[in-house]
Amino acid sequence: MPKIHLTPSFVSNPPRVRNKAKVDYFDSDVPGFIMEVRSTGKSTYYQRYRDKFGRLKQARIAPVDSITLEEARQKAKQIRSQTTMGFDPRDEAEKNRNTPTFKEFIRDQYIPYIQVHKRSWDQDSKMLELRVLPLWGNMKMSEITRDDVQQFQSNFLRAGCKPGTVNRYMALVKYIFNLAEKWDVIEKTPARHISRLEDNNCKERYLSSEETKRLLGELKNCKSQVVPDIIELLILTGARKSEVVNLPWQELDLKQGLWTIPPERNKAKTRKTIPLSQGALRILEKRKHNGSEYVFPNPKTGGPIKHFHNTWDRVRKNAGIPDVRIHDLRHNFASLLVNSGRSLYEVQKLLGHSNISTTQRYAHLTQDTLRDATELAWSSIQNGQGESGSGQKS
Repeated sequence: MPKIHLTPSFVSNPPRVRNKAKVDYFDSDVPGFIMEVRSTGKSTYYQRYRDKFGRLKQARIAPVDSITLEEARQKAKQIRSQTTMGFDPRDEAEKNRNTPTFKEFIRDQYIPYIQVHKRSWDQDSKMLELRVLPLWGNMKMSEITRDDVQQFQSNFLRAGCKPGTVNRYMALVKYIFNLAEKWDVIEKTPARHISRLEDNNCKERYLSSEETKRLLGELKNCKSQVVPDIIELLILTGARKSEVVNLPWQELDLKQGLWTIPPERNKAKTRKTIPLSQGALRILEKRKHNGSEYVFPNPKTGGPIKHFHNTWDRVRKNAGIPDVRIHDLRHNFASLLVNSGRSLYEVQKLLGHSNISTTQRYAHLTQDTLRDATELAWSSIQNGQGESGSGQKS
C-alpha cells in the first residue's frame, strides 16, 4: 500500500494494476485519505478511520472521475473531523440504506397499525393514495424535510383547497411522522412546528325552535317506515349517525332507560352510556317488535340502513332548512343543553368526547341567551347601586 503525494496528474493517469484486483494509494497530506485503483481501470476516493470501538473502517467519498482531487481532500477532512467527534459515516450510510421509503412505511407499518387502532383507517388509506403517496412514495422517510412538508401544505392552498381540507391532510401527515419518530424509523419528524391554517369556513348550524317544529312536522309526513325514527332519535340524543343506524337491541336497557355503546362502536374507543329521554324511549318502544337484531333495519334486507340521504334531503327541503346536515343535529343537541344551563362537562359525557376542547366547539350560545346574561348583569348592578344609594347620608 504505497504512500505518495497525490497530484491531479497522478490521479488522471495512475499506474496500471497488474496481477491483483486493486491498489490503494495513501495520500501523504491527509492521513487515511486513499485513492483506490482497480484492475478495471476505475478509481475511487475513500477515507479510512477508526470507529468509537477502535475498529478500522473506510467511508466511500466518490469516484475519481466525478470529483476533483481538492474536493475529495476536503470531504476526507470533514470525515476525519466527524469521526473524531464519534460520528460514524458508515453506520449512517447503512442506516439510510435500511430506512424504508414512504410507500414502504405506509404499506408495512402504518396501515397494519391503524387497521387495529383506528376505526377510520380506510379513510386514511384513500387520502394517502389520492394526494400523498404520488408525491412522497419513492422518497426515503429520512429524505423528507420540513420544507417538503411546508411545500405540501402550500400546494394545497394554491390548488384551491379550503383550509379545513388542508388541515385534515396535515393532521394525517403529522400523525404518520410522529409514529415514525416514535418507532425510531426517523430521528425527528419533519412536520413539527408547522401550524394549522386558520379555518374561518367552519360551519356552525343550529336549529331555531320554529325550524325544529317544521322538521318534526315533516318527519311525521314522511312515507319511510324507518328514516323518520332515525332522524328523531338523532335529534333527541345527539348521537352520531353511525351509532344510530347500526344500533342493535342488545345495547339498550329500556327498563332503566339507558343506551350503552361499547368501545368498538364509539369513536373515542371508550364505553359510552346515554340516558334516554321519554321522547327517545317512545321511539324505541314503538320499534320493539320489528323482528330484527337491529332497531332500525332495512325493510328489504333486515340489516342496517346504509344510505338515506335522498329521504333526508327531501325532508329538510320541505322543512325549509336545505342547508342543515345530519351531523348538525348533533351540534344542535349540544347547543340546546348549553342554552338550558347544562355544564360543558355534562355535554362532554353525553356526546362521548374524550377531550373537553372538542365539546367547546358545540358550546354555542344563542343571542337570546347572551342577552339574558347581560340583562342579569345590568339588573344586579342596578340593584347594587340602589341599595348603596339608599344607604348614603345626605
